[in-house]
Amino acid sequence: MQYLSLALYAEGPTDYRFLSPVLHRLCQDICLKEAQVPVDIPEFIQPLGDTEDMKGARRDERILAAARQTAGAWRILFIHADGDKNPEKAQTERVDPALRLLQQHLPKAGAAVGVVPVRETESWILADGDAIRSALGTLLTDQALGLPSPGRIEQEGAPKEILTRVFNTGKPGARTRGQSETMYFQALGECISLAALRQLRSFMRLEENLREALRTLQIIK
Repeated sequence: MQYLSLALYAEGPTDYRFLSPVLHRLCQDICLKEAQVPVDIPEFIQPLGDTEDMKGARRDERILAAARQTAGAWRILFIHADGDKNPEKAQTERVDPALRLLQQHLPKAGAAVGVVPVRETESWILADGDAIRSALGTLLTDQALGLPSPGRIEQEGAPKEILTRVFNTGKPGARTRGQSETMYFQALGECISLAALRQLRSFMRLEENLREALRTLQIIK
């Protein structure tokens, strides 16, 4: 039996809500199908944040400090950065420096994996109309909700604005009751289809990097 604890350093609280269940489910899916021995993955993903004394420091230094403070509580550390218009640049500038620092200073703590959606996390949420219908409790079609086709999701320039319009259409009157789309991110992360996410290049890149980390930890071949 292998024990695989997970941690996540994300850009904001709504990113934690959606990404935590998605990353947990992805790890489970890969390990159930490919692990050489049974793997126990705790449902709780350790959220990492900046320590008070590191505010104002470079992002990679803040991530290292948070990882060092929780060393022993994770074997895989996910590092999230929104891709904006250039996910390759986001990976190079906002993720890779932290990966290098972690390898240099915490080589035995585990493995780190970048999580870089094209533009914003909301682009991944748009990938599954069924999950959105389930979370919002609506029967409206993808077209009626205003969802882009799977092939266009990563080309859309403002996924956050699209998701807001989808929410307003699928849950009319919710804002007047003090609700917003971010309240549903946890539920969406728990029910979104991995098959739908696997149609997105940025998610495929995450899965490739996660598999490499699992190989490094000798969990899969």
